[in-house]
Amino acid sequence: MRYGMMIELDRCVGCQACVAACKERWDSGPQAARDWVLELEHGKRGSDLGLTFYPGLCNHCADHPCTAECPTEATYVDENGVVVVDPDVCIGCGNCIALCPYGARHADATKGIVEKCNFCAPYVARGEQPACVATCLAGCRHFGDLDDAKGELVRLIRERQAAPLSTAELDIGPKVYYAPAAEREVVLASGAIRPTRSTALTRLWQGYTRPLARWGVPALALLTGIGGLGANLLARRVRLRQEAEEGPAEPGEELPRHRLGMRFLHWFNLLSWVLLLLTGTALMIAPSFALFGPGFARRVSGLFGGQPGLIRFHVVGGLLWAAVIVPLFLYFKRGGLEAVREVWLTADDLRWIVRKPLALLGLSRQPLPPQDKYNAGQKIFAITALIGTSLIIASGLVMAFHLGSPQVMRVAIMTHKLAILFALAGLSVHITMAAIMAEERPALRSMVTGYVSRQHAEHHSRKWVDELKHKEQSS
Repeated sequence: MRYGMMIELDRCVGCQACVAACKERWDSGPQAARDWVLELEHGKRGSDLGLTFYPGLCNHCADHPCTAECPTEATYVDENGVVVVDPDVCIGCGNCIALCPYGARHADATKGIVEKCNFCAPYVARGEQPACVATCLAGCRHFGDLDDAKGELVRLIRERQAAPLSTAELDIGPKVYYAPAAEREVVLASGAIRPTRSTALTRLWQGYTRPLARWGVPALALLTGIGGLGANLLARRVRLRQEAEEGPAEPGEELPRHRLGMRFLHWFNLLSWVLLLLTGTALMIAPSFALFGPGFARRVSGLFGGQPGLIRFHVVGGLLWAAVIVPLFLYFKRGGLEAVREVWLTADDLRWIVRKPLALLGLSRQPLPPQDKYNAGQKIFAITALIGTSLIIASGLVMAFHLGSPQVMRVAIMTHKLAILFALAGLSVHITMAAIMAEERPALRSMVTGYVSRQHAEHHSRKWVDELKHKEQSS
């Protein structure tokens, strides 16, 4: 079965009853319409001046270019050949709007999604006619099954020699037919068909963001991991030489480094990132957007009962993540002032950044500049994390609540994805330093126990140790 429609242009009187009925049935917001009627003047005054009314709607094309670049596959074709939009999956990016040659898609600012005609599919399923057909005062609209050779619709198409709005340059199998030929040519001459185009979101995603996410970040993580393993070998040689000269180091005193609240926040953040990365990656399920292919995205989506469930989990999880980390971070860091002080880069930090890579490679034995509680590398990671997290939360709120036009949504999507890549790049270095490099592992253990050995602190955070001593003496 293939649902279709035939419209007799010479019978349409431009009353707009079909538009009103459609808006009422589907509660379309201002400036959003699933169908429309245009007045087309043609000819010359005094000779063949005429007026043709053009009732337009989605043509439910067989090739449906609008579905090709829908990131979440919110727009798809049902079993009756009807192109529909799932409002629970649509993110309002408007990619499909630019790809519709008939201009049959509109952003509904009230609903925050893209609206289009679906031939009133739920009503047709229970035996009713589309609202525009049932309301047409002139009886110029006809709906039915294009595969029913003996049906009324096919008979009218044949008798009136109706044809779709197609050209030699663009013929994508539309299922809406128009008659008679003269008025149909007027509609075509008016520019009813427009060139399709990809949005900047698609071009940036396919040309830069997806390759960067697929290869750039993993390559950086691999290189830093290999570098960390190499640095371990060099550091081991130095340690063995020192132990041979001075004997093995004693465990020594433990210093309190991280409060329980900050340790909880750290591991909660890590768990949230894992879940949100997994579900967020799977949201982009269309072949032209899926990072690791639609197969991976569909398997993850299946764990949540499909795309609507996956989107709800990701949105709720993201809101919960933001609702926990923002107030707790501000509370534990005294409104953020303590965080600013901890990540403030000093002249010693800048010198440390230059000398540390040389020391790791064994190219310099010059003592490193003394560091604060967090060294320069940790400060830089913290700064990237703060910037990335702020952008992720801000853009995520725009996306979650559909705040703004399709253009705003597309900017939010790209900002969201690029901020995640930015944060992941820093995270790959952070994990290498904390988990792979033996010299830095005491800092990782301190995120579990809350304490770090005085020996490690004096070697890596001399300024902080001196600060603790000064506080002890003052008290």
